[in-house]
Amino acid sequence: MFEKLFLTFNYLRFFPHILVFLVSSKKDVIREDLDAYKREYGMRGGAVATLVKLLAHNDSYRSLFYYRVGKVKWLIQWLGKGMDNLRLPLTAEIGSGLLLFHAYGTIFSSMCVVGKGCRVVHNVTIGDKKDKAPVIGDYVEILPNAVIAGDVHVGNHCVIGPGAVVYKSVPDNCVVVGNPAYILKKDGIIVNQKL
Repeated sequence: MFEKLFLTFNYLRFFPHILVFLVSSKKDVIREDLDAYKREYGMRGGAVATLVKLLAHNDSYRSLFYYRVGKVKWLIQWLGKGMDNLRLPLTAEIGSGLLLFHAYGTIFSSMCVVGKGCRVVHNVTIGDKKDKAPVIGDYVEILPNAVIAGDVHVGNHCVIGPGAVVYKSVPDNCVVVGNPAYILKKDGIIVNQKL
């Protein structure tokens, strides 16, 4: 028992060094993720303090961090496991600054590409169809229960509305809703246009 406590204490003593080692290879991407969470939640403090707070208290961020560090996550996974029902395969290409809100039941395809600055909430599926996966642009917001599947390109600065089912490509600056999905707004103007 005493040996186990001693080992745990020693491990905690070196914890900041382990974090620096893990972050070093993906430092810029992790910094952008942290900045996005800091802006969203109005957090104050330095990068290390923010990282420790998010790892300790935010399951969605913890899963994203484990995705970012890849296979060496076992070095810190004892701190807390990621979300069981959030799927972020290591083969997916996910850009920096991703915000995951209550991401329960969210699935990213192993072949998908997601741009930077995206926001994803719960029960979202970004799935492949016939070995083709979606490409999501930069600064896209995907709301609850949305499905994006197949050989689809979602443009930059789009909003995919709640419950939308997207099987066709979406141009830039659009708000897409419905099943089947249609463009509600394009460039801020209501258009009610089929995809």
